[in-house]
Amino acid sequence: PWAALVAVPGALASRHRVAAAGRRPRSQIAPLIADRRQIRQWKARSRAFDDQRSNVILDPLALVHLRHRRIRRWAWALAAALLAFGATAAMYWPILRHAFSGASMLSTRLLPTSATFRQLAEAATTPWVYGVGTGVPAPPSPWLLVLMAASVLTGGHVAAALALVFFLSAPAGVLSFWALAGVVTRSNPIRVASALCWYGLSLAFGLYDTANLPMLTVMTFLPAALALSFKAVGMYRTEDPVNPRSSVQAAAAAALLFIPAVAAEPQLLLALVVIFVAFLVFVRRHRLMLLLIPLPAAFALAPTLVNAVRYAGDGMWRQLFGDVMVPTRPVNGEPEAIGLTTMVWRAFGLEAAPSWPAMLSCADPLRTLIVLCCAVCAVIALLTLLRPGMLRPCRILWTVTLCGLMLAVTSAVVVIAVTPDGAAAGSVLPGVALAACGMLACVAMAAGPGITPFHRLVTDHTRRFGATTLVQGAVTLFLTAMTAVCLLFGVQTANAGGVAIAGSGLPMVAQDYLAQDPDRRVLALAATNADTVAYTAMRTGRGDLIDSSAAWRVSRAFGHEEHTDDEQLAHIAARLLANSDNDAIRQLSDLGFGGIYVVTDEGRDLSARAGEQLQANVTASQGTQEVVSNAQGTYYRLTLDATAGQHIDTDAQLRMETSPWRTAWLWCLAILVAIYGIIAIPRSHGISKEDQQ
Repeated sequence: PWAALVAVPGALASRHRVAAAGRRPRSQIAPLIADRRQIRQWKARSRAFDDQRSNVILDPLALVHLRHRRIRRWAWALAAALLAFGATAAMYWPILRHAFSGASMLSTRLLPTSATFRQLAEAATTPWVYGVGTGVPAPPSPWLLVLMAASVLTGGHVAAALALVFFLSAPAGVLSFWALAGVVTRSNPIRVASALCWYGLSLAFGLYDTANLPMLTVMTFLPAALALSFKAVGMYRTEDPVNPRSSVQAAAAAALLFIPAVAAEPQLLLALVVIFVAFLVFVRRHRLMLLLIPLPAAFALAPTLVNAVRYAGDGMWRQLFGDVMVPTRPVNGEPEAIGLTTMVWRAFGLEAAPSWPAMLSCADPLRTLIVLCCAVCAVIALLTLLRPGMLRPCRILWTVTLCGLMLAVTSAVVVIAVTPDGAAAGSVLPGVALAACGMLACVAMAAGPGITPFHRLVTDHTRRFGATTLVQGAVTLFLTAMTAVCLLFGVQTANAGGVAIAGSGLPMVAQDYLAQDPDRRVLALAATNADTVAYTAMRTGRGDLIDSSAAWRVSRAFGHEEHTDDEQLAHIAARLLANSDNDAIRQLSDLGFGGIYVVTDEGRDLSARAGEQLQANVTASQGTQEVVSNAQGTYYRLTLDATAGQHIDTDAQLRMETSPWRTAWLWCLAILVAIYGIIAIPRSHGISKEDQQ
């Protein structure tokens, strides 16, 4: 369309010259005139001619061959998926056994949840963080949309949805990368080996150890979305004798699959913009279709993007590099410019990169093997640039790899939170996963097309072992070895992240109190030592995952959360740790809180003594009544106000919930997803047989 608009002045000049040559009635120049119906008919016939020229007429023998290949292909894929699920279930059987009994998963970085589906829906769609003080305005965490969709599959049980994402990510991730490997090769052993290697990287990165559900979401959906993007433009391998064809259904499905990946880690959107620009450069046709693929993902992130752009001068663009996981300095690292070696070690959960002599001394053989596997993988991926068969897909995959590496390096210098240990940087895992996705696909490409030739009359059943077979065997052996190394490393660190099943949380009387009114709050306190106390506002039975906000952490890190209710809660907690304070209890009651829960830590003597002092101070303060005391902690009821009048101020919260911008965003997102979903439905009538294969 834009080229046609540019050509309008030249067309008008030509029309003027023809008119200057002489005047003729319209009937005499009828052969030179085409109306819209004729132009539409000419375009339809041109498309039909192009389709017919690339069409392959399949006889019954070809259909039987393709059906056998399809059955064999899916048998390999399902076997790999079941193997990955079995390995995950065996390593984390204590969690799987109790996952669907109402308990919630948690780890050192993942908060548990006991929220209802309604609370999850409100937190996922409202620009308001409910669990910080009495609530603060901030864009919702995009990954909560993914959790809400998973909760639909569990009948509205949010805690069970966490376990569903955790355990189904293993087989789904294997099938996802199996689809991406199918873009560059049709060899079943190569596809299965690369898919299992992708699963092994998830274990080696520590995603299952820490229950890093956002990154597991990325590992599940990102390869499939990239695979469908290649298929949308007809750039993929097919079985003999079928030819590749472009597909608008694949483009719509890719757009929908990019939504959960980008919602889990918003920083991926920055890299995907560059990747799709590369698609536009290397792809000759269907460029408008490519431009429409990132649109649904951008709409899903609209509140986050608008907030990041509007308050970019205040540093709020850094929220794009955060997620719902709790950032810690030992895991995320301090904000600094890092090299490639440090980035790789940080991705594998290792604190510091050792020197090359120490690395090659085999003091830790698993670390040495991982480094060697990464180096060999990079060399093989580089060699694929010399293959002329799929030069354009190889360049696109290398663009994916380079964008992932640049994204990881950029994230390592961005401050996303301030923790008790100091400033924490953004995670390098999204960028490293994106780079690994492109690099593993290049390794699969190095094995060759792997297409089984179709012969209608087979006279020679002997199989020849040439150079292609040797290359495929070598690549398969390398991918299998890399998978084994990653699995061993993942099993070695299986319990390092503290993934477990959460306890009961608050006492039952406190949970009943909170369940009666969504506007009620309980202040939870935990004394870590004599002069430090941790605090949080509880609106459910557990410190809830749905209230984790990357935007709020960035805002607090840069000092934009002064004179808020959360800061007032910090002062109240500090005063109660120092001594009994009646005014602190009065201020807490005026904020609308109805109780205090003091956590007891019997594992450490210093924390236990500080906890006992905190309990004594709360007990000695007027307006508190001890209700429940057990080994986990003590719950106090505030008695200064009547129970019916204990609720926080929700005027600002209601303004956010009834905002016309929120309504417009939800309607636009729903309509857009519905349109793309309808387009992504496979055609059942009028489809050629080769498309069905």
